Amino acid sequence: MLIDDTYNASFWIGIGVSLITNLIQAFAMAFQRKSHILNDHLYPRELRKPAYRRPLWLTSFIAYLGANITGTVFSVGYLPVVILAPIGAINLVFNAIAARVVLGDPFTVRSVGGTLLIIVGALLVGLFGVIQEPNHSLEALLALYKRPAFIIYFSILESFILVTMVTTHLLEHFYHQWEEDMTPDQKLLGSWLSMADLKVYIGISYGVLGGNISSQSLLFAKSGLELFILTIVYGENQLQHAWTWGLVVMTVVTAALQLYYLNKGLRLCDTMILIPLSFCAFNLSCLFNGLVYYNQWDLLRWWQLLYVLLGVALTVSGVLCLSWRSSSPAISRQEEIVVENTPEGYGTIPTSHMDHDHPNRQSSETSPLLSS
Repeated sequence: MLIDDTYNASFWIGIGVSLITNLIQAFAMAFQRKSHILNDHLYPRELRKPAYRRPLWLTSFIAYLGANITGTVFSVGYLPVVILAPIGAINLVFNAIAARVVLGDPFTVRSVGGTLLIIVGALLVGLFGVIQEPNHSLEALLALYKRPAFIIYFSILESFILVTMVTTHLLEHFYHQWEEDMTPDQKLLGSWLSMADLKVYIGISYGVLGGNISSQSLLFAKSGLELFILTIVYGENQLQHAWTWGLVVMTVVTAALQLYYLNKGLRLCDTMILIPLSFCAFNLSCLFNGLVYYNQWDLLRWWQLLYVLLGVALTVSGVLCLSWRSSSPAISRQEEIVVENTPEGYGTIPTSHMDHDHPNRQSSETSPLLSS
């Protein structure tokens, strides 16, 4: 009887829709990345277009947005929380497949090993980082928001996000200024950092920002959804309060910001690096947001936190494994493959930006996260 109640038609509909929408999102992000790569390698620079004027980016973005909204609705409405972690890990598999099909990333022993590490890490973070919470009324939610512990935590978190946001925007501004006069292999800060490394770090920062902001959007959305459930299902009207609609506005604003920063990260960083780290930042942030906001510390066991930290370590290890490559960091593997397969007449792509034209290319294996 329990099996029938759990695995009913709604459950399988939720599973099917979630898998399909995750697959669409993975390919949509890969196509957005491809559009950014092609546009950024157009010369002269006057040929470059903003994202919304590129059909490939616009189509893939609309597909991503539609799949994201549909998948979220069905996941929340049809699936238990414990199922969402494996689906999130499967999304990373779809990300690897999309990177291979759309961007040409090769399947090697290292890439397969790195992907497996990321999947196991994502499963650990998702499975042991989830704590269920009953619905709350608006008064209960406001009481949670007013707790000193949450105010202090939220102030520190928002200050960190704001400082990271401003710093990353400034670094990107300087990067685009320096890009015109410096080669990707040229070093900054002595021999510690290259222009190509700086580009990757900026992209990662945007991806982590997107993950953190997305977790806040989920927190606002979950609070707002609780109020709508109490209103519609239980007949306790929560929609007459301005705070309820304030939660709706904050959900929309943070969701838009998350999409904005994820897209900025896609322009600067390979999807095989960006997506897992953004996923990890999202899950960690969701865990601690829930612990502090809902005051769930007594529900978290020490071994759960240990598994979560192990999952983070495995995910980062997998990303480092994927980012390690046997070529110069002047141009990323995804960029190199996409540019090489660019049809003639698309634009003039200077050979100075291609890895094989740099006389000082490194023959040893280097990682854009650890190169010196």
